[in-house]
Order: sequence, then C-alpha cells, then structure tokens
Amino acid sequence: MRLREILAAGVMLAAASPALAGDPTLIGVGLGQFDETFLDPRIAFFKVDYNRPHYRAMDGRLEIMGGYNFLPTPEIYGRLHPTAGVEITTRASTWMGAGVAYDVNYGPLHFTPKFEPGLYLPGDGKRLNYPLEFRTSLELSYEFTDRSRFGVAISHISNANISRNVYHKPNPGADILSIYYRFPLESLFPG
Repeated sequence: MRLREILAAGVMLAAASPALAGDPTLIGVGLGQFDETFLDPRIAFFKVDYNRPHYRAMDGRLEIMGGYNFLPTPEIYGRLHPTAGVEITTRASTWMGAGVAYDVNYGPLHFTPKFEPGLYLPGDGKRLNYPLEFRTSLELSYEFTDRSRFGVAISHISNANISRNVYHKPNPGADILSIYYRFPLESLFPG
C-alpha cells in the first residue's frame, strides 16, 4: 500500500469519527518556527544535532484530529484519537502524515502527545536525509466552552536513524515550536 493511500485512509477515519464517538473532530491550524534552537529539551527523541547548519523558517500546519477513541478504557485514562496533517515552511519544506494523538484532560486543560509517521520533502529547507520522517509532539492546550482549543506545542521530526543505517548519512532532525488553534469540524457546518 502506498503512503498516499495510507494518508487518505487516516484522513477519512479522522473525518468520519464524529459518528463514532462523543468527542468532536477537531480541525487544527498552527503557526510556528521550524528548526528552532531556542527551546531544546534534550530528552528522548527531542534531540537535534547542533553541529550541523540550521535552516530556520516559519512553519504552517493544518491537521485533523478525529473524535473516535481507539481505547476501550474509561475516558479518565485519556483518549487515543486518529490524526492527520500537512506542514509547510517558508523554505518550501513539506511534511505530511497520519498517526495517533493521546489526549488527556484535567478540566479545560489538555495534554496531547502525538506520533505521526509521514513523508518529508525538503524543498529549499533542511535536508533530513530520508523521505520517511516521524513527527512526535507534546502539546498543552486550553479548551473553551465551544470545544475549540488554543495551545502551544513542541514537535520533533526525525527518521530514527534510518538514514544512517540505509545511506550512511546523519539523522539531523528538526524541532518545531508552534501555537495552535483547534475548532470542531461541526462548527463549519452548523445545523
């Protein structure tokens, strides 16, 4: 199965999920800094090789997070939602992929880690040395009474050293610091 078909299936599942669950399907719009060096948590998969050149750029992201919960557990333990997105920088770098988001809330606050494998095209931006790139992110957001959310996120794109093992090239990775606004899909089609 080709990557395009997998992405299409992820988007269809995410869009169809309002009929499957109580959570709304959320459309997200994000704006951020690609390949940022201001905030480097240096934990787990959020490591960047700072000995290599950086290609900072503005980053725009459009995504959909389905309301369907993959977990059979009570919602107090969080919800695992399908997600898909596309990201484009001012240097014409493009990433598109689909994966899962684990959404945990405490009142109106939401903590949402995500994992999304996808396709990366460098354009005039940073070369990550392999087309398959994994996007991991941590997001903290506030949910308003209309179910929309505003939040901040730090994300990392990396190929998990596949480029080193296949092409003997480094895996430089890139960090993205973003702000997000998410709104229910149903708000676009009232009534």
